[in-house]
Amino acid sequence: MRNLTLLLTLCSLMSHAQEVSRINNSSIAFTLPEKDLLPESIAYDPQEQAFYISSTRKGKVVKVDSGGNTYDFITSKQDGLWMTIGIKIDAQRRILWVCSSGGDNLIGYDLKDESDGRPAGIFKFDLSTGKLIQRFTFEQKGEIHFINDLAINKQNGDIYFTHMFSDHAIYKIGWNGKPELFITDNNMPYPNGITIKGDQSIFVAHDNGISKVDLQTKEIINLKVPEGQDITGRKSIDGLYYYKWKLIGVHPGSSTVSKMPLNDTGDGLEKVDILEQNHPIMMNPTTGVLVHNEFYYISNAQFGSFYEDGSLWPKERLYEPVILKVTID
Repeated sequence: MRNLTLLLTLCSLMSHAQEVSRINNSSIAFTLPEKDLLPESIAYDPQEQAFYISSTRKGKVVKVDSGGNTYDFITSKQDGLWMTIGIKIDAQRRILWVCSSGGDNLIGYDLKDESDGRPAGIFKFDLSTGKLIQRFTFEQKGEIHFINDLAINKQNGDIYFTHMFSDHAIYKIGWNGKPELFITDNNMPYPNGITIKGDQSIFVAHDNGISKVDLQTKEIINLKVPEGQDITGRKSIDGLYYYKWKLIGVHPGSSTVSKMPLNDTGDGLEKVDILEQNHPIMMNPTTGVLVHNEFYYISNAQFGSFYEDGSLWPKERLYEPVILKVTID
């Protein structure tokens, strides 16, 4: 009887697997030993050939050096960090930029949105030492902030970061400046991933799709999408990256990584090609980083691994975070 039950279970699993559409082009790049890291973002330093990974659970940044050694580069809640979300490296200026926001994933977080508000900030660290250079925070009582991701203008070091909840907006920090509102638009709800094309324009992923913003005029164009393609709502994009007249997107809700060539005029997507979909390891894929023509991405952030009382599953129910990589061209 026990063997029959096992056989029926296996048949059911195999049948379900056959029903799920899979496109498998990725391979495992490396794993991280902390099962309860709950990572969100990954960055790469070409000078040291090292990867950096943010942690929503522990409010820190982990470094994986060129030899594969893993250790804390920014320690848990260092310099007032909350959950660490989007991270980017300015390799030329040796800066690590970290987006940080309050939230229940973070160990010990007890603020309530409705009464306390939710704090957030953008933190600037020295990439050589891990020491804080500067931080800018949004901590108004009763206001709900969430700083999600950022893009760096390599020409001058300016950064642009996405902000949601109290306002749905893009902010800018000049090389020696402070955050200033760059744009806000009701047609860009819940701005998330952001990427930059040279020093000309930024692309912003949001709940309604992708918008292109001219850095000089601030003109906003909502990218046209081919008929039959959907990149909104559940199929919207978290991590977004520009690469040779293409956009690379990570769609957590549909467990997909896509390559989206722009049309000739740059105001729409020519098509949406699937690079990876429903990989067996995927459990909340989030963001990635381009290294030459390969895209490294977090495949299993495991954000859904909480009980109803808010406690995290025990480690025996969690998996080591896995970084997958896929060739773009």
